[in-house]
Amino acid sequence: MKWLKWTRVILAIVLTMPVFLLFIDFFHLLPYNAAKLVHLQLVPALLGGFWGAAIFVVLLTLIFGRLYCSVICPAGVLQDLFNRLTSRGVKKNRAKRYFKYTKPNNWLRYSILALTILAFVVGSSFLVILLDPYSNVGRMMADLVRPALIPLNNLMVPATASDNSFFHHINSLGFALIPVAIASLFLITIAVMSLLRGRLYCNTICPVGTFLGLFSRFAPFKVTVDHSACNHCGVCARSCKSQCIDSKNSEIDHSRCVDCFNCLSTCSQSALSYRFQLPAKKTDIVVETAKNSSRRNFLIAGATAVATAPVAIAQNKLGVKKIEPIMPPGAGTRDNFNTKCTACHLCVSECPTQVLHPTAFDYGIMGMMQPKMAFEKGFCQPDCTHCSNVCPSGALVPLTREQKHITQVGIAHFTQTNCIVYKEHTDCGACSEHCPTQAVSMVAYVDGLRIPHVESAICVGCGGCEYICPATPKAIVVHANIDQKIAKPIPKGEAKEQKVESFGF
Repeated sequence: MKWLKWTRVILAIVLTMPVFLLFIDFFHLLPYNAAKLVHLQLVPALLGGFWGAAIFVVLLTLIFGRLYCSVICPAGVLQDLFNRLTSRGVKKNRAKRYFKYTKPNNWLRYSILALTILAFVVGSSFLVILLDPYSNVGRMMADLVRPALIPLNNLMVPATASDNSFFHHINSLGFALIPVAIASLFLITIAVMSLLRGRLYCNTICPVGTFLGLFSRFAPFKVTVDHSACNHCGVCARSCKSQCIDSKNSEIDHSRCVDCFNCLSTCSQSALSYRFQLPAKKTDIVVETAKNSSRRNFLIAGATAVATAPVAIAQNKLGVKKIEPIMPPGAGTRDNFNTKCTACHLCVSECPTQVLHPTAFDYGIMGMMQPKMAFEKGFCQPDCTHCSNVCPSGALVPLTREQKHITQVGIAHFTQTNCIVYKEHTDCGACSEHCPTQAVSMVAYVDGLRIPHVESAICVGCGGCEYICPATPKAIVVHANIDQKIAKPIPKGEAKEQKVESFGF
C-alpha cells in the first residue's frame, strides 16, 4: 500500500507548500487566492468564523482519522521533513533509528487542551498564540526565514542589474528579539522532538492534535491489524512516528495515529491495512480507561484556567501606562483583535510597505507578538488592503478600498516645538505634501512662514506624515485609536496618491 503513503506526501506538498511560500513571497508571485488555503488551518478557521472549513476538518477526521495532521498542518509536515532528513543522515546506522510504542500522555495533552480552551473562553488568547501549530510555523517563516533570505536577495541585485531583472532591493525589518526567540524555541523544540520521538509534539503539546484525536478514534477508515496474521514482530511499531502501535497486543491508538501510512509497507505478514472498520469495543474500553485515569488532572487543569486567566487579564489591563500600539486596519476593536489574532505574522509578511511589525509585549502579555503599525520604513498606502484580506483568523476584517480610505486606525498629533519650522525658522511642509487625505495642511505662522495643522476628523492615521517628517524627535506622530473609527470622507478627487521617494523640500 505504498500508494497511500505517496498520495499523502503529494497532498501535503500541494496543500502546505503555498502556505510556507506565502511568508517569503517577496515579489507577490503567488496567486492572490493562495492565501485562502490558510483558512483550512483549524484554529484560524474557528476564530475567523470560517465554519465551512472548520466543519470540513472535523468531518475529515471523523471519517478518515487525523489526515489533517499529515497533509494540511504545516507544523506536521515540517516535522515529517525533519524526520526524513535526519533518517537520511543516519542511513548507515539505520538499525539505531527506530521508534517504539509508548503509552499516551493523556494527563498532559488533555490538560493543555483544557487550559487552552478555558483560558480562551474567559478572554485570554495567550495559550492559543503560544501553542497554535500554524501560527508557530508562520512566526518561524516570517521572523526567522524571511529576514534571513532578504539579504541573500539583496546580494543578487547588483549581479543581475538590468531593466528586466527579477531581483530588486528589499528593505529588511531585521530580527525582533522576542518573536525571534520564541520562533527559534519552537523550531528547536519540534526538531528535537521529531528526531527523538517522531510526532511527540503533536500528541502531547499541540492542542489541535489532541482535539482532533477526540474524533479520530471513531473514524471508520483507519489502519487496522489482522490479529490472525500478526506475529508481533514489532517492525511496524519501529516505523510508527506517532509511537501508537502496540505490537505486543496488536492494537493501535487511533487518537494518536496521524495517518502517515509508513507502517503499511513494513509488515511482511500483510497484517496491516487501511480500510473501513467500525470502532472495536475493546479499543474503546482501552481509550476510555486512559481518559478516566486522566480525568482528575483534566478537571484540575480546567479549574486552574478559570481561576488564573482572569487574574492574568487583569494584570494585563492594569499594567504600566504606555503608548498604545496601532492595530492594523480592519481590526475594529482592541478586544476583537487581541482575542482573535494568533500572531501568525502572515499580515507582516504580506505588507508591501513594511508598516506592520511583530511586537513583543506592546499589547501586554496576553497579546504577545501580535503585530502593530510602525512608520520607520514606510507608511500605509491608502489603496492597500493586503493585511485585512489575508488574515485567516478574523482578527482583521476584510476591507474594500473604499472602506480602507475612511478607516481611522489613529490620529496624527503635531508637536510644534519639534518642528523644523519652529526650531530652524525655515520652510518645510513635507508632512502636508505627503498626506493623502489632506488632513495635514499648512497654516500661517510668523514672518511669512507656514506651519502644519492637523484636521483630526479626516485623518486616517496612515503614517505618511510621520514617516516623512525630517525632525528629530518627530514633530508629527500617529497616536493609536483603541477602537478604530470612521474618518470623515474627503470629497472625490481630492485624495492624493503618495509615492514617497524623498523629502518634500
